[in-house]
Amino acid sequence: MHNFIKKSFLLLVICSASLWARGAAIITLEMPVGARQLGMAEAGVAFANDANAVYYNPAGLAFGPISNEWELTREAVSTTPHFSAIAARSRSGFLAKSDLWTGTTNGILHFDGKRWRNFHSETPQGAARVRDVVRTYAGTERHLDSLTQIVKNFNNVETATDESYLVEVRLPWNLVVSDSITAIFYEDRTEKLWVGTQKGLFRFDGKSWRNFHIELDSVNVQAITAQGATIWIATSDGLYSYRNGMFERKGKVLPSQNMVSLAWSDLRQELYVAVQGAGVARLQPKKSPSEKDRWSLYNLEDGLMDLNPLSLVVDSSGHIWTAHNAGVSHFNLRKWEQIRFDNNQVNDLSVAADGAIWIATNKGVWRHLPDYATAKGRKVEIEMTRQSESGSWSHYHTGNGMKSNQVWKVLPQGKDVWFSTSEGMERFNHAESQLSFFYEKLLPVLNIPDLYHLFVGATFPAGEWGTIGGFVNFISFGQTLVSTESVNEDLSTFNSSETVGGISYGTRLSKKWGLGLNFKFFYSSLSTGAAMGEPNATTASYAIDFGLLGRHIWRNLNFGLALSNIGPNVYYIDKSSDDPIPLTWRIGLAYDLLETVDHRLAMTADYNRQVIYTDNRGNAQPFYISAWKAWAYPDGRTPNNGAGSIARMSLMQGVFNTGVEYIYANTIALRAGYLYDEGGQREEAHWGLGVMLSDVLQLDIASIQGVGNREGVRDGQLRFGLLFKF
Repeated sequence: MHNFIKKSFLLLVICSASLWARGAAIITLEMPVGARQLGMAEAGVAFANDANAVYYNPAGLAFGPISNEWELTREAVSTTPHFSAIAARSRSGFLAKSDLWTGTTNGILHFDGKRWRNFHSETPQGAARVRDVVRTYAGTERHLDSLTQIVKNFNNVETATDESYLVEVRLPWNLVVSDSITAIFYEDRTEKLWVGTQKGLFRFDGKSWRNFHIELDSVNVQAITAQGATIWIATSDGLYSYRNGMFERKGKVLPSQNMVSLAWSDLRQELYVAVQGAGVARLQPKKSPSEKDRWSLYNLEDGLMDLNPLSLVVDSSGHIWTAHNAGVSHFNLRKWEQIRFDNNQVNDLSVAADGAIWIATNKGVWRHLPDYATAKGRKVEIEMTRQSESGSWSHYHTGNGMKSNQVWKVLPQGKDVWFSTSEGMERFNHAESQLSFFYEKLLPVLNIPDLYHLFVGATFPAGEWGTIGGFVNFISFGQTLVSTESVNEDLSTFNSSETVGGISYGTRLSKKWGLGLNFKFFYSSLSTGAAMGEPNATTASYAIDFGLLGRHIWRNLNFGLALSNIGPNVYYIDKSSDDPIPLTWRIGLAYDLLETVDHRLAMTADYNRQVIYTDNRGNAQPFYISAWKAWAYPDGRTPNNGAGSIARMSLMQGVFNTGVEYIYANTIALRAGYLYDEGGQREEAHWGLGVMLSDVLQLDIASIQGVGNREGVRDGQLRFGLLFKF
């Protein structure tokens, strides 16, 4: 073999010593990616929950946040509408979920993004005792002794000693509001929770409750919304506004005072009210004390389906949507249109940030995306050429993810959509597409400027079918000088590189198990265009990966298994001298050690083992033989020193990876990991940092440092990653 070919293979050997490609060709197939996973010592088989899952375990594409998914987060206590109202607050960050408050038949429940709680927590300040905390929380001195005893019992406080050890006081939500909840609303501007019952109106500011029993005595509150600093309250006995601590009754001119739903239009600066027995009322509020409110009313003559609307919303285009027993009425700012649901009953509707209308019925839920909510449709709407209702429709039911077809309430919030059903509170996670970029300069101690690694991966949710993805993994091995054996003279140069590209797919097998597949194509060029008529050292072929992922198979434990790089042998110049590609088993575990609103701590561990088996003549065997026989004969065909020695030798031919990730406030992530590779004589400490730059952009950095005397060519190697969500 000529010297220029030797130089290329020498470079491959140097890289292989660091990247585990023992006796195999196409090391790019084994090049780990993603600065997030690399900050945890390259562990990601069971931690495959971002776009880099296309490398570690394609089965990760079967689960959220990469894939759309349904989840029953809280079971109902009866088949009647136990969850009667829903309100939410959005959160942003790495793995953030919305806060959710639900009204039930006996009070409030709170979902903090991880767990349901029937209490609010407070930390006593200074010398404050339980009684002081209860006084602030209840907002009154009335019945303070009995309320304090209830809280003590709730916290298992029996003695003064127990109370002195109490770090956190848990205050039941139903300590103040224990009635059946009829309306609930979270006001983002002031971060206050408004709650309506059949007996009145309440407000919680994060510390204490206020009861408006004096201002609104025994009024059945049915809906609440906000317009700037004004709170609108719909009751069975009229409409009220609350501003600057003052209530004012509105709408006495309407033929009915039974108000059941409210929606404020920011676009038109108008309030729409669903009025039982009268239709839909429109209010243009007065702008000064000298002016008067202006009311108008839509009824059957205007095109409403009936005079008993159950719920209404206003979308971002100013269109009005109302729910009726028999269907939906839609006002497109020119006329009312009717959408009837045959043999079905509509219970509620809501509008999502993307313009989609979610409709809760007795036969599941419908998602309707009007044409005008799309870019092309908005242009048509401006030109006013659209004369009838059109757009895309999707139907969700027990056949494609839901636990129940009986849906009473619906609320889109961020990436999630929440449903009150006969089974309980269900959540639909609408996954975003993700795009991952990754770069690292390889083997920095060798100081080869054009030796680097690039990766681009993307995932795209495909509805109930799962998620598809694609990726390109590229390594530049740098420039090689060409010379001959007899003449010590450099004649020319050429570049060496490898490229792996592929498509991925992941889908659910069951609630807890997912299956994934990668189909990869690769091209390796050790030398092209060499001088002196030398042959090109290139090869191209394909490989397949299979992955399995079990999520929360026991509590917060995930299990991942993947068999990667199933494919034929390859050769560069001489067909008789072929080499296997790096067939590899990957096994991983991941466990969430801590999950709160502001803190998340997770641990993950992987084991990676190349399984290449050759016969007596040195020929690599097919994958279905190598996949198991390399375990039984780790040192060739002849067992050595008994089964125990064989098992240890086989085990130690793999690579052990373990790492932890701590996320604070869904904004900052700290990572650390440890890698041990006895066969490759590597022992490394890894660290990483992640920063959520915005709701759609995440930056990750990772690095490596040798442990003890095993400092290697990867010391100080920096990895950089960007993750986009769109």
